[in-house]
Amino acid sequence: MYRNVAEELKRLIQNNPIGEIDLKDLLKPRGYAYRIAHELKITKVQVRKIYAEFKGIYESLKRNGWKFDEEILTRLYMLYPIIEYQKNRRVLDKSFADLITALIENIEKFPNKKNIETAEKFFTAIVAYIPTKD
Repeated sequence: MYRNVAEELKRLIQNNPIGEIDLKDLLKPRGYAYRIAHELKITKVQVRKIYAEFKGIYESLKRNGWKFDEEILTRLYMLYPIIEYQKNRRVLDKSFADLITALIENIEKFPNKKNIETAEKFFTAIVAYIPTKD
């Protein structure tokens, strides 16, 4: 049994492309993105920098015909120290940080349009599902 939903998904994507997971399971209410946003009690502030960087990488790939060139890979690799820094400062939940690290590794291992599109939709859904404070 997994400690939490982030660990469950992390294990699932460690050896399989995220693009092979049904989008419905990732994005629907009570799906992975929803459960991660609610169960881990993350805030938009905590994920803003990583999400903005990831979204920028996605947009660059989209503009450049989905080519994983040296610039894109460097930007992707730079997410690792950003995540680690935020995790060490306890700004970012460890389970969430480990999941996003696994997501980046998944994109590295399976660098194709479907994987990056699925990852981007999933990350966007997490941000959308994070409850706002009243």
